[in-house]
Amino acid sequence: MKKLCLICIIALGALSACQTGNTVYNRGIGIYPGNPAEDFSPELYADDTYRNIALNRAVYASSSYDYCLTGQLVTDGIIETSAPKYLVMETSEDRDVKREREWLVDQHKYTMVNLYGPCAYAQISLQNGWKESFDRVHGEMLVSYQEGAADGSHEVKVSASKDGREWTVLQTIKGREFIGRESRPRQHTDPDKADALGNQLLPTRRFEIDARLPEAEEYTMLRVDLNMKGAEQWIASNLDIYKDGELVSLVPSKNFNSTWMSGGNQEEWLYVDLGRKARFDKVVLNWLDLPSSAAVQVSDDAESWKEIAAAGKDLNEEICVKAKGRYVRVSMAGNGQDRLMLTEMQVWGKGGLSAKAKKAPAPADDEICLSGGNWKLTRSSFTDAEGSEISSEGFDDAGWLTATVPGTVLSSYINLGAVPEPNYADNIFHISDSYFWSDFWYRNEFEIAEGFMDGKTWLEFDGINWKAEIYLNGQYLGRIDGAFIRGRFDISKTARPGRNTLAVRIIKNRNAGSVKEKNENDTGRNGGMLGYDNPTFHASIGWDWISTVRGRNIGIWNDVRVVREGLVSLDSPYVLTQLPLPDTTSAVLTPEVIAKNNSDEPVSGVLKGRIGDIAFEQNVTLAPGEERIVRFDPETYPQLKVENPRLWWPNGYGKPELYSASFSFEIDGTESDRTDFNVGIRQVDTKEIDEVLHIYINGRRFIGRGGNWGFSENNLTYRAREYDIAVAYHADMNFNIMRNWVGQTGDMELYQACDRHGIMVWQDFWLANPADGPDPADNDMFLANAEDLVKRIRQYPSIVIYCGRNEGFPPAEIEAGLRKTVGEWHPDMTYIPSSADGGVSGHGPYRALTHKGYFTYRKGNTKFHSERGMPSVLTYESMLRTFAPEALEPKSILWGQHDYTLNGAQRASTFNEIIENGYGPAKDVKEFSEHAQFVNYDGYKGMFESRSINRKGLLLWMSHPAWPSMTWQTYDWYFEPNGSYFGCKKGAEPLHIQWNPAENVIEVVNYNGGDQTGLKAQALIMNMDGTVKWTREAVVDSKEDSTLKCFEIEFAEDLSDVHFIKLYLTKDGKTLSDNFYINGKEYGNHQAMKQMAKADVRSDVKFCKGEDGVWTGTVTLENRSSVPAIMIRLNVVGRRDGEQILPMFYGDNYFSLMPGEVKEVSLKWYEADTRGNRPRVRITGYNL
Repeated sequence: MKKLCLICIIALGALSACQTGNTVYNRGIGIYPGNPAEDFSPELYADDTYRNIALNRAVYASSSYDYCLTGQLVTDGIIETSAPKYLVMETSEDRDVKREREWLVDQHKYTMVNLYGPCAYAQISLQNGWKESFDRVHGEMLVSYQEGAADGSHEVKVSASKDGREWTVLQTIKGREFIGRESRPRQHTDPDKADALGNQLLPTRRFEIDARLPEAEEYTMLRVDLNMKGAEQWIASNLDIYKDGELVSLVPSKNFNSTWMSGGNQEEWLYVDLGRKARFDKVVLNWLDLPSSAAVQVSDDAESWKEIAAAGKDLNEEICVKAKGRYVRVSMAGNGQDRLMLTEMQVWGKGGLSAKAKKAPAPADDEICLSGGNWKLTRSSFTDAEGSEISSEGFDDAGWLTATVPGTVLSSYINLGAVPEPNYADNIFHISDSYFWSDFWYRNEFEIAEGFMDGKTWLEFDGINWKAEIYLNGQYLGRIDGAFIRGRFDISKTARPGRNTLAVRIIKNRNAGSVKEKNENDTGRNGGMLGYDNPTFHASIGWDWISTVRGRNIGIWNDVRVVREGLVSLDSPYVLTQLPLPDTTSAVLTPEVIAKNNSDEPVSGVLKGRIGDIAFEQNVTLAPGEERIVRFDPETYPQLKVENPRLWWPNGYGKPELYSASFSFEIDGTESDRTDFNVGIRQVDTKEIDEVLHIYINGRRFIGRGGNWGFSENNLTYRAREYDIAVAYHADMNFNIMRNWVGQTGDMELYQACDRHGIMVWQDFWLANPADGPDPADNDMFLANAEDLVKRIRQYPSIVIYCGRNEGFPPAEIEAGLRKTVGEWHPDMTYIPSSADGGVSGHGPYRALTHKGYFTYRKGNTKFHSERGMPSVLTYESMLRTFAPEALEPKSILWGQHDYTLNGAQRASTFNEIIENGYGPAKDVKEFSEHAQFVNYDGYKGMFESRSINRKGLLLWMSHPAWPSMTWQTYDWYFEPNGSYFGCKKGAEPLHIQWNPAENVIEVVNYNGGDQTGLKAQALIMNMDGTVKWTREAVVDSKEDSTLKCFEIEFAEDLSDVHFIKLYLTKDGKTLSDNFYINGKEYGNHQAMKQMAKADVRSDVKFCKGEDGVWTGTVTLENRSSVPAIMIRLNVVGRRDGEQILPMFYGDNYFSLMPGEVKEVSLKWYEADTRGNRPRVRITGYNL
């Protein structure tokens, strides 16, 4: 299978910066960070030195036994001499499915093994010397049974063995009465999510296994036998082992064995991508078990292969052969019994690619940025050295890899081409989970100029994951615990002018959990044991919208710097705003900042502040080591009572005005420290009325329309450019809020972009649904991270609410701590404990409904609803970017792996049904994607339009994708806005005209359009042939925060099978809102449109490039035919290369034109995203 697409783009794109004239072009579609100035990945250059050119190059294999023993391991430089440890799962169902193999032992009770019949068993075998010592076995089980056939007699037996021949019975549960306790079938915490319990009509019993040994013993096999007369189905949730009260992991990722082992035992292959064509004269293969036959092959395209030598004759063989190519493959045949095992593959020659570190930015006066530069990394098992030695000058790191900082460990390997690009096709399964479940060492050598260290010198980390130990110049500085807390170390006595050496030991997550693999049918269970380690990137364990990230995003994921300050440092600025509501013509500001004396002596100085043109200062004396809040009381500083302030408003309510602001501390006229930030003058109030949360911004009721942001990007590659694009897209869709789901995004650039674009932030903490993982094991670490986060983000006016937990409530100690933290550090913000309870609601639905279905689905309409979504299918262009050519068909397992599963919460089968009912079976994938945009548009528009009943606000599940996904998004990972985007943009308008199909009325919905008088609402119904069959209009007034029912629609008898509803809302001849619906006599059936005549649409396109590099354009379209032109799509591409220009801001898209209608659509994009192309607009449509 060819899996080359994105890695080729990345490798070639990294060879040189693309620049024409004065324009530096971004790195390409789907390559992040896109801005070369924000990218610190190494440069890959052509290297013609003689060496093992396969070392640390990406490998693809026909199969692998599990998620650990993958092809990646044959080029990691390690030659094993013994067979790898692995796990075998046997059941009475006689099935060994890779994705299910770990479910019984992953310590996550919501992953389940299903067994059937009155006699069943499950057996775990640890292979090749893997043995575990334990003194307790505990499991949770459920059995359903046929009432007429069961009499209650049962026997459950737990046994263990050391050799597979002799078994020790650890526990027997036996009796004539029914086992355990009566139970309802297990219900997921989220009632809209599908469960995996099979026949729910049968009675069920729940019981536990709890076998306790007198003392711990080592075993290699564990078995449970389940017997009950009349039993229909057994559900084994977990089978956990303990020693001295501690869980003992049986997840294979705990064992690192540098060997590829095949999934089958017949024909297999693996190949290495050398990065470019290379000449080589020797291939070295190190086998652990010889195949029956093998051959070495070469290719330039990974499709056509030429055999150049036979192989597989010796366990360690050197094959001398002169050849040239980019890809080298070993093709092999098994003996039909044993799995194939290769531990290393070397290709010796000249060519391929090597890495050169990107230079760090030039030092500033008071800061040395440690992004880029001389960072290297290695797996901790590859060195025996301690941190004091690694951080010493002269340490030999010659075998270490060039690292990308900031970035995760996995990102460094991706950027080097050492692993396949995980976002493309099924490449993620070629990356070893066990390789990256390890501690890693980072090392960096950097310079400090003479004179820089006057005063205090600090080493600062903005974010690591999961924990870290920090060393500098042979000295241990301290540690960082948790992914969302800063690290700050005084290096005034440790650093020195000249060369300094920094070493960082990244400590892996303690509970990485097991890999999730979706298929075309279901997603498996969300989350897992990684929840114990919160705060961390919990979603990286895998969810129904993201695949398991290898390494779980450990690494130095955020910025590192060295700064110098005086004796006093400043942190966490904050300005409290109070308005004399309802009057907003004045404001009272209360600024504060945390000041810390970092010396052993008292320090006196002047704290100066500025907000716009307003200046204020006060004398401050700090005791030795004292840290405290210094506040400016407006009663003492009357200049803080501001007249006619420019208020910060959410998008659509007004402009998000920002004032530049700063604090500085001066000692004897010399600045000790300074912090610059922006201030938004706004007041947030909340009220809970009849258990319904109401939010008010500057006295106006805020009706949130937006979405959940689950992750920025699954490998944490977003930087300021990407955050600005994504948040600008939200604003363009008429959104005004986003939810930082489970707090998974920690970059300050997100909040800064939200401040600029007027997008309010619902900020979660790091607690997922209780069914998606356990509570954190370390409450103190959790609360320390929470306090530091709140201190950091309290300066941003976009913050609107804090939430303790997703779909549940925090543990008591954490709940109390979060309330205290928010109350103390962000006192004007509201804290709620749950995203789906109390004053707000949640829990979907997450499957596809029709437009009308959202109006008739009443659940969640009475409160601000935090989650509602449906699948969102990629455009055909993005499908080509995501899937291998052979996977471009709707029932491919690859679609499931990219989240389009027929079952599970997204239930893509419902989306398929709507498409087929509406448009008939698609002839190919391109047509399927085109038809899907109708469903995307109507469904997402319907989700917002249906909120007109109470206008309580809605957050989509989800508005932003974490990777190339086929569900729950409004634009895709490549920043292409699809039909969902424009359905949202229409349905979320501040002032909107719509058809309510449940009541068959035309409504004017005014969310935040201001009070309006003299509006004209117009409606018409048109047949497919263009004849108008009904019209009506009314003059109406509309108040803000209201829904006005204007009139009912009347459907004539002689309507065509499919007809169209067109709506206009105008004032003084100007259109304020318009809308369009396709309706069938049989609701949802639009197949008669296949008989429509072709429409003649003419266009006039104008472009203009501004001096700031921003392109703007207009496309004027006129429908000159007598029939409507349906679902017109504008698609801006490069004139030279024909590829899309992304991101692209369209004023409208996926729209329809009535006969004679003229429409002007605005366009905006950036020269940096054009690749040097002039633009061209492609115009397509359903009947063009």
